[in-house]
Amino acid sequence: MKKLWSFLGSNFDTLIALIVSVTAAIYGVFSGNQLPLLAGIATSLGILSIGLIRDRLNREALAKQIGELKMSLPDQPSAMAFFRPMLDFDVRLKKATKIDLCGVSLTSTISTHFATLRSRIEAGAELRILVIDSKSSAIEMTSERSTNPKDTMYYRRRLDSTFSELTYLNKFAGDMKQKGKKGSKTGSLSVKLLSYAPSFSIVSLDSRDKEGLVQVEIFPHKFGFKARPVFTLSLDNDGEWYTYFVEQFEQMWNTATPWDPSPYMEEVPFDNASS
Repeated sequence: MKKLWSFLGSNFDTLIALIVSVTAAIYGVFSGNQLPLLAGIATSLGILSIGLIRDRLNREALAKQIGELKMSLPDQPSAMAFFRPMLDFDVRLKKATKIDLCGVSLTSTISTHFATLRSRIEAGAELRILVIDSKSSAIEMTSERSTNPKDTMYYRRRLDSTFSELTYLNKFAGDMKQKGKKGSKTGSLSVKLLSYAPSFSIVSLDSRDKEGLVQVEIFPHKFGFKARPVFTLSLDNDGEWYTYFVEQFEQMWNTATPWDPSPYMEEVPFDNASS
């Protein structure tokens, strides 16, 4: 009922013009007198003209309001709306078939999501991980931008922890490959080392797919370690910049050095990583 009254109210003049026109036409045809018909046509045209003028004024008022709204908006979107982490990261990670990780040591990331990474390998996912080389000057470069430039041991220990976790995952991937049946898809883990300290970390999930996501975290210098700028990109929303950071990882990967897990295989005590 409300929709009906709304329709009648907004189209009142048009309906009146229609009724007058039809009434005048019927009267003129059946009475043989053309004067009422002409009067009806003139009246209808007058009513429609008023309606057109009203609509034009409404459009002009709306255009003015839109202009004022645009003037009140900032020239660029707020950074608070842009710098946000991936909202459904855990859910996406558990479903990803291609996972690319890049960072200084990735100790927290790998430790926190170790079980998920292990299950993704078991499910046939492809994992590529980039961290700095503990034997290169990247350690000193990373320490220099921290709050304690001389504490290189901190990063060496974090890398040792990362490599221990990666050794288990590497052994697990190898066991899965040996047990895999012919024709079945087996997961893989590849690790490479950077000779320099990256200025940002990358978490790329299914980058080849249309629904892929890339999360980028900017590394701080000297302070701001508790609130690091993080933003998420998708192909649909951020096409050019999404491709940019996907390509950044690829270029870093192509120029990095393959990691040799054999020294850690001897140090880490395990019988069967797949059990």
